[in-house]
Amino acid sequence: MTSRVSRAELSAAERALRSRIAQIASNERFLRGTLSERSSKCGKPNCRCANGEGHASLYLVQNHGGTVRQLCIPKMLQDPVRQAVGEFQEMQRLLHEVSELEWKRFLARKG
Repeated sequence: MTSRVSRAELSAAERALRSRIAQIASNERFLRGTLSERSSKCGKPNCRCANGEGHASLYLVQNHGGTVRQLCIPKMLQDPVRQAVGEFQEMQRLLHEVSELEWKRFLARKG
């Protein structure tokens, strides 16, 4: 088995998957982690949060080398961070699909 796959071996669907992976890798920001929305109270007696509404915060959470790390995302960066996390998740999904196709291709050659 060679390390490179010729385009002739790839279905149109797999070529599209690989093209999207290349597009994300070269043009988009991607960020591993999950987003956690939290609500907290500031402790001021006259604040709206004293009645139970709470202040919304968005955290980016990652497991890094066995340690969980968290980062509070400022409101102005929430949309780009959401986009970057979404792109990472899409990249993972696409890579999983390509890996499954490669697995099937390997099994077909082996038999």
